[in-house]
Amino acid sequence: MINKPSKTLYLSIESRLCDVALVGHAVRGVCACSPLKEEAYGEMEVCVVEALNNAITHAYRRQEGYRVDTAITLHHDRISFEVSDEGKAIEEFAPRSLEFDPEVIGSIPENGMGLFIIETLMDEVSYSSKNGRNTLYFCRYFTQPQA
Repeated sequence: MINKPSKTLYLSIESRLCDVALVGHAVRGVCACSPLKEEAYGEMEVCVVEALNNAITHAYRRQEGYRVDTAITLHHDRISFEVSDEGKAIEEFAPRSLEFDPEVIGSIPENGMGLFIIETLMDEVSYSSKNGRNTLYFCRYFTQPQA
């Protein structure tokens, strides 16, 4: 099989929650150029929107005037996303687990849901913080790798 070269779309928005939807629409457009089934487009969009919301809300504490960068890359075997900021880093990046009683509304966690959703829907998730730049990377394979 000949590997096609990767194609990447780079998007930058200001740290305003109202601009996040623009990137979400772009994610759907790129997904339409991939082998993903249409049902998966919304999952990809939700993950990118959650990552952007986290950067704006937590890294920049909802302050406007900062940049949040997104790279959407189509590889021959997967679609990958990188969401980067230069705000406050995630102190402890570890897989999330949600433990709550669905019968008790007050027990539903207010934080950590975004990363939990991303980790649940994506095949790979990683985070790095180097030289003041924080990057959340996640991807979905078009076909599941053989075990």
